[in-house]
Amino acid sequence: MHRVKLLFVFLILVITTGCWDSIEIEQRGFVIGAGIDLEDNDKKNKGDLKLTQQFVVPSAIAEGSSGGTGKGQAYQNIESKGNTIFETVRRVAAITSRSPFFEHIKLIVLSEDVAKSEYFPDVLDYFLRFPEMRRGTQIMITPEKAKDILEVSPENENLPTMYIQSISKNNFKNARMVPPTRIGDVHEFLLGKESFIIQMITKLSDNEVKIAGHAVINGQTDKLVGFIGEEATEGVNFITGEIEGGLLEAKVDDEIVVYEMDIVNSKIKPTVLGDRQFKFTVEIETVGSIPETFKPVNLLSEEEIRQTEEGVEDSIRYFTDLAIERVQKELKTDVFRFGKYLSIKDPDEWGKVEDNWDFGENYFEKAEIEVKVDATISRNGAIIKSTLE
Repeated sequence: MHRVKLLFVFLILVITTGCWDSIEIEQRGFVIGAGIDLEDNDKKNKGDLKLTQQFVVPSAIAEGSSGGTGKGQAYQNIESKGNTIFETVRRVAAITSRSPFFEHIKLIVLSEDVAKSEYFPDVLDYFLRFPEMRRGTQIMITPEKAKDILEVSPENENLPTMYIQSISKNNFKNARMVPPTRIGDVHEFLLGKESFIIQMITKLSDNEVKIAGHAVINGQTDKLVGFIGEEATEGVNFITGEIEGGLLEAKVDDEIVVYEMDIVNSKIKPTVLGDRQFKFTVEIETVGSIPETFKPVNLLSEEEIRQTEEGVEDSIRYFTDLAIERVQKELKTDVFRFGKYLSIKDPDEWGKVEDNWDFGENYFEKAEIEVKVDATISRNGAIIKSTLE
């Protein structure tokens, strides 16, 4: 009986024992954003990294104060330097009373210098391996300093990171934005050879940032090869079918007609013309409405409807031509995912060119691209004309 009691007490002690490595919540420093730069004097060779971590200040949020430079600032940006991300994180632990905790991190911003350097896959390695990290964390690249992006002081948000992340999800309203990029997706791309894109962010002022255009990463080198501007990005989205909505301005008789895209579908058809010679036909179909027009248009007239649809199609071709020129002829990197379609259509032919698709011999650059567009106006609105002219 005595032994049973001792065993019972022992089991209670085991069950009620706390975690040996637990950290109280008030001792944690919640990191919601991170920016990674290279030191100005070391852009070509591996040297010091500069990490900016954005910590939440819970007491300021509880008081309802707004972000900015005031006393009640709801966040704190802390910088540290080192040869690895691991080292920079540990150095922060030596200068702040709260140890960095990454389980709630939302955003990682990389500078152009980092993305073009040998560091690019390496800096992401820490965020992918560390148990506290989440594969849903968003990644962005800026042609400026990542630190400067995290120092924006939005007027209507307490935390810069949350302000940035909310903008990044507006791609369904803006055709010149690409979908948000998850670190988990980037990891999958880095394990393969397929080129890919990442959202681009720039700082407009102390209070505003802009997320438009995108950064292009070559799948063979795993490095940034350049940025694509807003108009060309719209063309890329039409070709890849990534447009979820937005407005398009078309010209009809030299007057502006606004076309609201409800549906955009894209089909890419690869054709093998000969030995290592290819053609890609892109068929774009879109259905939408006319919410605004500067031209008197009778949208009950079949002739005028078709004239307006042709204007929309011409506008789409303009953007796709810009995209092809920038992507195929200048950056020479296949973010259209043509290689993926070719590998499905003709695996044997793909095997011959895979290692030199958008690298080396670069058969992507030599491929023929044809774009066909079919636009349909489905809803005419509540009025026929806006004037009597």
